[in-house]
This record gives sequence, structure tokens and C-alpha cells, in this order.
Amino acid sequence: MSGLSEFLAMGGYGSFIWSCYAVAVLVLGGFLVTSLRDLRVRERRLRQLEAERPSPRRARRAAGAPLDSASQ
Repeated sequence: MSGLSEFLAMGGYGSFIWSCYAVAVLVLGGFLVTSLRDLRVRERRLRQLEAERPSPRRARRAAGAPLDSASQ
């Protein structure tokens, strides 16, 4: 057990080192949560925009026009 406590003490600097690790984990976790939340918002907005205005390819397909000149 003394080996583990010596490791965690880090030569007397353990409180500084471990608190820095804790802050880094919290910041990175915050970035992750914020990024995932923003991704969901942007995906939802993209679905709304796609529903409002169908793509030109879908419009041509619905009209019965060929998709490109190679298919003629």
C-alpha cells in the first residue's frame, strides 16, 4: 500500500497534479457534452431544412426526368 500512496503523493505535488487532471477531465467532458448537444441541434435543423425544400435530384426523379446525362 505504501507504493500506491507514494505514487498518489507524487513527491509532495500530488494535490496539484491530481487537481490539474480533474480540471482537464471536466473541461474535456464539457466540450464533449456541448459538442454532442450542438450536433443534435444541427442535425435536427438539417432535417427541417431538407423537409422544407427537397433536393433537386429528388425533384427530377419525382418529375420523371433522368438523373444525369449518362443514363440517357
